[in-house]
Amino acid sequence: MRLLILSIRYAPEFTSNAIVVTGLAQQLAARGHRVTVLAGTPHNQLPCVPSGYSWRPFRREIHAGVKVIHCWAFPWSGGKAAKLLNYASFTLTSLAAGLFTKRTDAILVVSPPFWLGFSAMILRTLRGGAVIYNAQDLYPEAYVASREVRAGWITRVIAGLVARVYRGCDRITVITNSFAEAIAQLGIERNKILTIPNYVNTMAVKPLPRDNTFRQRHNLGDQFVVMYAGNIGYTHGAELLAEAAAKLAGIPNLLMLVIGGGSKLADLGRLAEVRHLTNLRFLSTQLPEVLTEMLAAADVFVITTKPGVGKASFPGRIYNFLLAARPVVASVDEDSDLARLVRSADAGMVTAPAKVEDFCQALTKLYRDAELRERLGRNGAEFMAANYSPQGVVEKYQAVLKAVASR
Repeated sequence: MRLLILSIRYAPEFTSNAIVVTGLAQQLAARGHRVTVLAGTPHNQLPCVPSGYSWRPFRREIHAGVKVIHCWAFPWSGGKAAKLLNYASFTLTSLAAGLFTKRTDAILVVSPPFWLGFSAMILRTLRGGAVIYNAQDLYPEAYVASREVRAGWITRVIAGLVARVYRGCDRITVITNSFAEAIAQLGIERNKILTIPNYVNTMAVKPLPRDNTFRQRHNLGDQFVVMYAGNIGYTHGAELLAEAAAKLAGIPNLLMLVIGGGSKLADLGRLAEVRHLTNLRFLSTQLPEVLTEMLAAADVFVITTKPGVGKASFPGRIYNFLLAARPVVASVDEDSDLARLVRSADAGMVTAPAKVEDFCQALTKLYRDAELRERLGRNGAEFMAANYSPQGVVEKYQAVLKAVASR
């Protein structure tokens, strides 16, 4: 079967979406499908644009049986204007590349940006193939909930366009049941919405001792490391980390370590500087080769979101945190899918978003109780092994591909 994937994020990037799409594409190719990916210029959370990608309109390569066409996209996505330019340029170049691909049986389009769904529908008309739209987040709900975008005529227009994408696609895949229900409430046929968890390579991260070369390289010593690792964006409410660092400054040897980049990193850095937070430290995004040791260097992982974001967004980084066998403190909405996951796995603690006192109490409890940390971490790793088989996810996508192709 011929499959075309539109995804702005792909290897050599290693953001959550890039890892998910890369793994899925390579596994489908390994099963005999002819997979072509239209991806953007790799840059997001990388130190720089890798050599050979900067200004080439198209770069073709083959990795693990997958034909990848990197389509030029504005190589910066820090800030609203830059992200919009990144999305818009990729939309144009990927559509142009898609016009010269062979006829397909199916087109899988990964959001964001949501309007790639329109590109896929144009390609369906011209090149054939059913369209499967993968919603990693819900728009404009995620933006409105983050309070970075005010509800108004712009969000109403976006909501109308997203609904058109939903109606125009042959299938919609979502990563949680609450996403499926939210889309169905827009009048979309429920039987064309499928819940399929993100592809997770459960062998990519393994529990390792906390005392390792990553700790040595970054002079972490025997500090109790509370690690935030991943994108620092508009929906994440990461300013909570600065507030918590200020309140926990009196606890000996406790370090809040933020690893990653994103639109709000500079703001968080300024908060740390203004408040002279010596127990809040920053590292740039680390290379994939050190991921397992980096995660093992943590004593506790934290995930933060703004209030109201939980029903429209799901941070995929949770999977690697659980695989690393470390407890998680999640500052998320009580009724969010992430909160339910942490509780189902019995792998950490859930606190209300932006409630610094509750957040600090959870961290303090884990700081004092090594036995509790060990138990919650072990629970998380066992939960992932039992429930997130990558083979199962690939088989579900394969079934969807066969169903739409037969139509």
